[in-house]
Amino acid sequence: MSNDYCIFLKDNYNLSPLPFRDKIVTVKTFLELNDIELSQKKFKLKVRFPKTVSRHKEAIDKEDIVKILNGCSDLRLKTYVMLLASTGLTAPEALSIRLKDLTLNSNDNDNGLAKLFIRGEYTKTKVDRYVFLTRVVEQLKIWIDYKYRKWRICHIDRLSCITAITTIT
Repeated sequence: MSNDYCIFLKDNYNLSPLPFRDKIVTVKTFLELNDIELSQKKFKLKVRFPKTVSRHKEAIDKEDIVKILNGCSDLRLKTYVMLLASTGLTAPEALSIRLKDLTLNSNDNDNGLAKLFIRGEYTKTKVDRYVFLTRVVEQLKIWIDYKYRKWRICHIDRLSCITAITTIT
């Protein structure tokens, strides 16, 4: 019966190996939950799962990263892309960074290297770790200076022609 279902799936549906395996396991679980006993040995003999083919994923070239960075007109986006490219962080890891997680000054740590603390709740393995920063340090300093720069707001009172300049930090 299970072999017939496999043949039916192969003939009528164009399934890749993982969905094919999922459908077979679902049917097997359904039958076992409804008290229909299946011998594990017979099941392995009769049902052959297709082999999964793992594809080689090609990394982005340095030239492509340079093109992406040159195409970024926004300072925030450029810093984000540069951080991803130079550290290998995932997007949620990079977006979870706080100022207190950054150690940019060489005086703050013992080995003189800039490092970044990645909190475990945002990682794939759920383990805290440190990432050392190399080329992206200057870009991060530029972004932090830009983000926390002083703002000047001018207020003009049209009735009395008085101009007030306020600086916000």
